Amino acid sequence: MIYLISRDTQYSPNSEARDEAIFKAVALALSLQGEPIAAIDENRLPAAFAGADLVLSMARSRTAQTTLAAAEAAGTTIWNSPAALLRHSRADLDGWFNEAGCGAPFLHNVTDPSLIVRTLGLPLWLKRSDSAAKTADDVRFIADEDQLRAALADFAAAGIDDFIVSAHLEGDLVKFYGVEGTPFFSHTYPTRENGFSKFGLEQHNGTPAEHPFSLADLKTTADAAARHFGRLIYGGDAIVRPDGRFFLIDFNDWPSFGSCTQAAAEAIAHRALHFLRRRA
Repeated sequence: MIYLISRDTQYSPNSEARDEAIFKAVALALSLQGEPIAAIDENRLPAAFAGADLVLSMARSRTAQTTLAAAEAAGTTIWNSPAALLRHSRADLDGWFNEAGCGAPFLHNVTDPSLIVRTLGLPLWLKRSDSAAKTADDVRFIADEDQLRAALADFAAAGIDDFIVSAHLEGDLVKFYGVEGTPFFSHTYPTRENGFSKFGLEQHNGTPAEHPFSLADLKTTADAAARHFGRLIYGGDAIVRPDGRFFLIDFNDWPSFGSCTQAAAEAIAHRALHFLRRRA
């Protein structure tokens, strides 16, 4: 039995239909392979997952992830790993990116605007570190020091005390999607005409020049991040510079997938069934 945990709509800002689409596509792909499934809302999790061979979870709430982490600790295999999602913040992601040589310069929980600007320059990004963004205010593009002061004050007033400030990198913004352990890997340029945007922030990188780069190397790096952070089903953002170097600026747990939903669903189902057959 494979359990599928859906995502509450509050964690799907401007992406409710897209998240529902990937959830249903995965359920259908597994059903067509004859695999018994049980679909559950993240707000209605059982105390135990009876007969679970695998749990595929899109849950984002801390309550749901805590419940799932307890099941994981008791021996249930869950993708993506709830314990890892609870453990790793955005600052951890950026730290790993930098250690891997593909991250933007950043500061963690530094509140002095002058120090931030001296260290990182302008423009830059202020991002909540303790959870995935639920509103546009959780990730902000900062053009000048006055704007930075105001944004830091807003974070403080909202009780957000875990955040990062990262340098803005010029180059092509590339969104990528993958399932670790499968050939599936898709990418798109969201700032092209009619490209999807959750909060409209992609505009700050402008129209892509489509600089040549190694998609295979990006997949290799993304798959390594997926294994390290327990996010086997993933999506992310990268900046590609004119010389072909890429820098990861975001790495997400189970994204909406958008135009590659069907291919992603088939890859997730393939990965799940391969796991179950190897374990049998």
